[in-house]
Amino acid sequence: MSFLIPVIVAKELGLNTVQVGLLSASVQLTAGASQMFFGALGNVMKKSTVFSIGNALQAASGLIATVARGFLDILALRVLWGIGSAPQHPVGSSMISESFGEKRRGFALSIHMGIAYIGNMIGPIVATYLSSVIGWRLAFVVVGIPQFLLSMVFFLLARADQGPSRDGYNGATRIGSIKGSIIRSLKSRNNLMVNVAQALIMAARGLNLWITYLPIYLISVHAYDAGTSAAIVSIFLASGSIGTIFFGWAGQRLNKMTLAATSTVITSASLIYLSVFGASGYMLIAIIAALGFVSLEIVVALQSYLGGITDNSLRDASFGIFFTVGFLAASFWTAFVGYLIQASGFGLAFLFMGLINLPAALIMLILRTRSP
Repeated sequence: MSFLIPVIVAKELGLNTVQVGLLSASVQLTAGASQMFFGALGNVMKKSTVFSIGNALQAASGLIATVARGFLDILALRVLWGIGSAPQHPVGSSMISESFGEKRRGFALSIHMGIAYIGNMIGPIVATYLSSVIGWRLAFVVVGIPQFLLSMVFFLLARADQGPSRDGYNGATRIGSIKGSIIRSLKSRNNLMVNVAQALIMAARGLNLWITYLPIYLISVHAYDAGTSAAIVSIFLASGSIGTIFFGWAGQRLNKMTLAATSTVITSASLIYLSVFGASGYMLIAIIAALGFVSLEIVVALQSYLGGITDNSLRDASFGIFFTVGFLAASFWTAFVGYLIQASGFGLAFLFMGLINLPAALIMLILRTRSP
């Protein structure tokens, strides 16, 4: 549904590029700020209950669209949606990491994220179709229905689970000093390096960043219509889904950080090429597909690495910190890239995104020697 914001909602409500960037950043900011809360909540509450709360908030956010008349209304919608999305990453990734051993963990996480990208892939097409048939306001409400049903499913699963909510799937104790586990995670040098690398790559990898600005780039620079733009964005996301699963599979056989560093360098080179030389037609679509393939999987590699270097007592806190840093960095870069586009155009924005990722590749190569 994020696709509708820059393409349809902004046009009808008269929003500029900076406001569109702020709307995207607000989702990442509120979701990021909520990561630690929901991660900690997973220590003392059944995880199915936490998922139920998140889906209910996302479903409720769509109702705001029915009365939206300006920037602040859409901002409220996006903020509530961002909070509702927060449990998925720290709670879900922690649950998967606990359920799989080191050899299978990376592939399991890549499947988890890859399937999510399939939803993101069909999203722009479905959103565009629904908005053309019933209008974008009702489209938000309709999409909220399956989220409400998922909320009820998770609630019933939590009711049916009579086991102790404080034990992990591998029997690891969840409760204890949340503050202490956070402090211990922050003191880990490897954890710090992982989070710095993630903060840098979010300038070019952030999913909301691409969903926000790629349609604007295709429409304003290359004069594509909304339907064609939706199809190209879907190609980008489909390629990301395939790339995420492929790199997860490859990570079982090769060094995860070597793969992550390689894909980061390819991402940077592609963005710098677009900035300096540009592209059009099939060449542009090929570059966009390649960017999706190599860029969207990087965070999964970092997740898998983090899951391997942290023990069970620190994993919830480590993932909470990881996703908090990632979402906060993504919100900052989304707003900053929007400013660059508004002030100087896409050429400078692509160049910046490409260059800022290169130090992250160096950090990953350093982590390569410390891989679990």
